[in-house]
Amino acid sequence: MKHILGSIFLISLFLTGCYETHDELMQDRKGAGDISFPTISAINSSFFDSFDFDNAFVEFVVAEDTLGNTASIIVEKTFKGVTTEIGTFEDFPATVTVTAANAVSDIEGIAVSDLEVGDVFTFQVLTVSKSGIVSRSNAGVLNASVACKSSIAGTYTTVASGMSTDDGPTENPVTDYAYEVTLTDTGVNGVYEISDFSAGLFTLWYDIYGLSGDYPGTLQDVCNDVSIINTTGPFGSPISGTGSFDPDTGIITISGGAVSWGDNWTITMTPK
Repeated sequence: MKHILGSIFLISLFLTGCYETHDELMQDRKGAGDISFPTISAINSSFFDSFDFDNAFVEFVVAEDTLGNTASIIVEKTFKGVTTEIGTFEDFPATVTVTAANAVSDIEGIAVSDLEVGDVFTFQVLTVSKSGIVSRSNAGVLNASVACKSSIAGTYTTVASGMSTDDGPTENPVTDYAYEVTLTDTGVNGVYEISDFSAGLFTLWYDIYGLSGDYPGTLQDVCNDVSIINTTGPFGSPISGTGSFDPDTGIITISGGAVSWGDNWTITMTPK
């Protein structure tokens, strides 16, 4: 049996921070009634779809976390170090919709055609109290990336072929092993939980060491390029994998392996 410690890296599609103004630091002198921190909620779209910039948009609702104290809400946008104002709202909650064209219209030298997958727009919400105090909070920040809309969740029949580097498995190598996996949407565009990262091969090989059932992992789809991320096998090795999604057939093909010792496999996933 293999006992090797691995490491996993973390991804995040939403990054938040805490921002303080001088007025916030002085809130104890002004009184709690003067402060109203902004929030972002009801996110309808959190990315700009690079496959359809003409119809791409980001949409969310801005509000105050207390009632009756806010005079206005300001929405700012930052892209590649340039900060501009989206607009000021005086009726809350307010729905903010920003198209891809709107997002770059006030940035000199940037057009929609210049946007690339991975670019990030940061939207920051500020509230202005009736006494003039400007407040920010980490609940009022949204990072919206340029990405491709992904919808590959579902159940797949799989065929896997691979080889273990361990001396123990009796079925090794394996060819065209039939199994079934599900991809479950995590709520983050393009990121899914796969019910078993090896499509049953690990249990087939290593039931001699007590393995049974499925071993889930995380799969990411970025504009039809598919990869296994943030996944560790039952013996501690990081699990990697790269492949592709065919939008015409719905078939996913991915080649993966256990990084620490070299077990490898190729899986073809066909939607049921």
